[in-house]
Amino acid sequence: MAMATTTLCPDCDKQEGIVPCLGCKKIFCVKHFQIHRQNLSVELENVVTRRNTLQEYYFNTVASSFDPTKFEAWSAVDEWEQKIKEQARQIAGEARKQLDAHSKQSRTQIENRLNQMTETIQQKMERENFVEEDIEKLTHEIDQIEEGMQNNKFHPRIEIISEPIDWKASLQVKLVIENEPKNEKIKPSTSPPPPSLSSVAPVVSSKANYPPSVQRKCFTCGADTWQKECKCCSHTYCGWHLKRHANESKKH
Repeated sequence: MAMATTTLCPDCDKQEGIVPCLGCKKIFCVKHFQIHRQNLSVELENVVTRRNTLQEYYFNTVASSFDPTKFEAWSAVDEWEQKIKEQARQIAGEARKQLDAHSKQSRTQIENRLNQMTETIQQKMERENFVEEDIEKLTHEIDQIEEGMQNNKFHPRIEIISEPIDWKASLQVKLVIENEPKNEKIKPSTSPPPPSLSSVAPVVSSKANYPPSVQRKCFTCGADTWQKECKCCSHTYCGWHLKRHANESKKH
């Protein structure tokens, strides 16, 4: 029967390595494997500390800088709004001037007819040369003007023509992506909104959470463990029972 190849623990080069580490692929003796795991726990604690410090710095210092009202783009939107308002005010002002001109033209038409009638009447009265036919004509003119006033016939017929404005196309917000080709047509953003600050995950625990594919049941107590099977018997043990199993194996 062929003898199994003996691998010494890489940390002491004395004891036989029987406990493999799934991460670094080294095989340790029981003592130095436990030390190896303790060192990994310390490193993980350092990662947790750095993560928590980074989150504290973010909320206390960086988060406030994401206020959109402080972005240059916010000022650009405000400027666009003011320009649009000014342009709209100018266009509306020109339209009002045209309405005023049409109104004056219609009023002038009525006033000219009244003034002309007044001048005719004064001339007839001064010269005393008016007859029945003149009175009929003047009466008919008065009837026409009166009817026109009552039926708004002298009011200008005005139609306002306004073209619809595609406001979405006139102002868009585009997220600039590094190395993106320029002059590309802007498309409305369909990306989901970013999570709110309150949705940030709580501070992580320093306790390691090993994936189920790595966890196994201890052969002795049945507890979940990250240990691999023992090299001599191919059973899986937790750290405590692995040490006891190794000691008992040495006695035999």
